[in-house]
Amino acid sequence: MIHRSAARRIGALLCISVLLGACGRASAPDSVIDAAWCRDALVKDVLSHWLAVAPTSSGLYRSEFDRSWTYKGAEPARIDLVGQGRILYALLVGYEVTKDPHYLDAARHGADFLLEHFHDPVQGGFFNVVAADGQVVSDAKRSYGHAAALLALAKMARVTGEERYKQAALAAWQEIALGLRDAHGGLVVETARNFAHSEGGARSLNPVMHMFEALLALVEATKDPGAQRAARHMGDWVVGELMQGLPDGSARLAEWYDSDWKPLPTREAGGYVDLGHQFEWTHLLRRAESLGISPVYGAVSDRLLQYALAKGYDEIDGGAYERIYPDGTLERGKGYWEQAECLHALIAAASSTQKQELWRRYEQTLELVRKKLIDPVHGGWYGRVCDHGGCGDDQPEPYHMASLFSAALQAAGP
Repeated sequence: MIHRSAARRIGALLCISVLLGACGRASAPDSVIDAAWCRDALVKDVLSHWLAVAPTSSGLYRSEFDRSWTYKGAEPARIDLVGQGRILYALLVGYEVTKDPHYLDAARHGADFLLEHFHDPVQGGFFNVVAADGQVVSDAKRSYGHAAALLALAKMARVTGEERYKQAALAAWQEIALGLRDAHGGLVVETARNFAHSEGGARSLNPVMHMFEALLALVEATKDPGAQRAARHMGDWVVGELMQGLPDGSARLAEWYDSDWKPLPTREAGGYVDLGHQFEWTHLLRRAESLGISPVYGAVSDRLLQYALAKGYDEIDGGAYERIYPDGTLERGKGYWEQAECLHALIAAASSTQKQELWRRYEQTLELVRKKLIDPVHGGWYGRVCDHGGCGDDQPEPYHMASLFSAALQAAGP
């Protein structure tokens, strides 16, 4: 249950957000989303390549490829739970966009492998790393991986409409809730196979954010009241207990905390604000409001976006920076996923608030992605904006791109 003090904070945050949000509304421009381009950027540049190289005969996905799509991972192939879940999710987006049955076949094969070999039949939950022959490489239980698995299973349930995937997704959440939540309402980072863990140690908001995302997908797929209550509880806890309001009306969420969920205070201690995640929380909270989780979240989303744009957006060249430390130092790198989440947040906010300056930033950042991140030779995205070499040779996994372009196509309409 959310503490009364947290509930009062949520109410106060809503009042402030409504007052701020009443200013600066502009009429909506004609849609600036080029749906045909977005579809090609998703399917031709990204997902068609992953469909060609990731699936294996066992159902395990391969995830480690160089820029020319040559596999560079271990033999026999192995993958962690995050990779299996995220590639599965991306293939389902591919099926939704194209209706090509090859995407659905590959997704079904991967989902069945996930349930047969990653799921722990004794303790519940999902193993961390599994090989193509089904052998468990790591039996640890990690919250981040479980969020990816739940997201994928919920997506599978919604896309196929099959009861077995719906029940698998609901059961997965029950096992997560029993084994991975801590005494405060958050998630532990990692446990043993039997979910044993210490209440000490650092806490990360990243698994919480992705679990919130997965719960939203579960609500959308199942309409389950328990899933809706869980999403509301998690969202209220983050907004009421962890979000830091600032004097200018904006707000932020720190990335790392101590075991009592107090932000790590210095850079040396590991404290920082992840700017990409501020953008990600922005569109997740707005989506939660659209699903009826809470009427507070859209207004709170505006405050997080205000902070992210003020502290983490490049107004000259476009795009999102990486992180900001408690002493104010800014890391100005531009990773691929930060740009995807920045664009996703701008689409969500611009579509809802009708602010033209948000569409301007969308176009500016999309131009950055076109020029600096999409690989015109091999397809896929580069891992980061890098004008002077040293960017690495890996193909980033497709989850962030799939999520972005799926949102763009939905916003563009038929």
